[in-house]
Amino acid sequence: MSIEKDPIKKRITRTVLTRAITFQTKRLIIFLTPGWDLRAGGVMAIAHVYRETKALKHLHRARLALCAVPGDDPLFLRYTWFRNRNYLLDLKSVLESSTELDYLQLHIPDYAVNRVLDWLTDSSAVLRNVRELHLNVLLFNIDNIQGQNVAGLKRFGSVTATTAHEAYTNIALREALGVSLHRLGVYNGPECYSLSGYHDKEPLLIVSHDEHPLKKQVLREIAEKLPDLRIQVIQNLSYEDYRKLVRRAKWSLTFGEGLDFYFAEPVWSGGVPFAVFNDRYFTPAFAKLKSVYPSWEVLMDRITEDLQGLDEAVAYNQYWREVYDLLSGLYSTARFRENLRKFYRGEYTFP
Repeated sequence: MSIEKDPIKKRITRTVLTRAITFQTKRLIIFLTPGWDLRAGGVMAIAHVYRETKALKHLHRARLALCAVPGDDPLFLRYTWFRNRNYLLDLKSVLESSTELDYLQLHIPDYAVNRVLDWLTDSSAVLRNVRELHLNVLLFNIDNIQGQNVAGLKRFGSVTATTAHEAYTNIALREALGVSLHRLGVYNGPECYSLSGYHDKEPLLIVSHDEHPLKKQVLREIAEKLPDLRIQVIQNLSYEDYRKLVRRAKWSLTFGEGLDFYFAEPVWSGGVPFAVFNDRYFTPAFAKLKSVYPSWEVLMDRITEDLQGLDEAVAYNQYWREVYDLLSGLYSTARFRENLRKFYRGEYTFP
């Protein structure tokens, strides 16, 4: 029986890992992540920051732990939908075992700020041995921060926020949050993918799993006007199988925030993406792209015609290169790593 399905093995694994991480630890960095098998780009983004932070021990001089957000499944141990060896520990147990902490840094997903704030308020006893506490909000989705009391975290220590998108990394957000803001980005870029060209692609449109009130109507109209086009909504695929599918697909359509994994990963795999412009995530330059529409109404009016017009090698490759260059100018693993180094050096974009 696997560790994930055996309660005894889970407890033993957690106990051993918790002791190994906390024994005589003076400096500790904890990343909070959803405590259930959530298939979302944010989960993988946290895993990437966690992994890359491990490689920077010479800067932060700390041990690392990955813990479930308080209130999630306390027995959840590991994500199964992508390859990883990251085991989630129990936050309270880790802190109770860390009796000699000079410094604790706690990374909090944007949607969970209020939940963590309540937990901190009710768990002051486990923090009494922490001399210095740094709370950082992982801001991957600007919509998730609405209603979250970021300023309330200041009662417990210093507070910062790191961002994933260029569009909302600005002085206005820094002032609204009232904490230092740092441009982090995401660990992604063209170097992470292998390209397939137009002639290697299949007549396949992959579609994000996101819910949207017009989703059924949009997909129905595309299917009626382009009966030879195969449409596949991404559901219940491992990340590795999804990557294989993306490499084969000629087109993608996201119903999410716009500039997301369903937009970027197909481009870096040689595909052409379609989306509706969202100024909370896209920078203004993306509004000029042929396949990024100003509204869902415009998308429904034009997408089938644009799919047909781009379905020719010269037109396809020319347009794909335009999107590829724009996207690759914003994201790369080298840029992410440098931004992460700056964060641990305290060189924030907006102090």
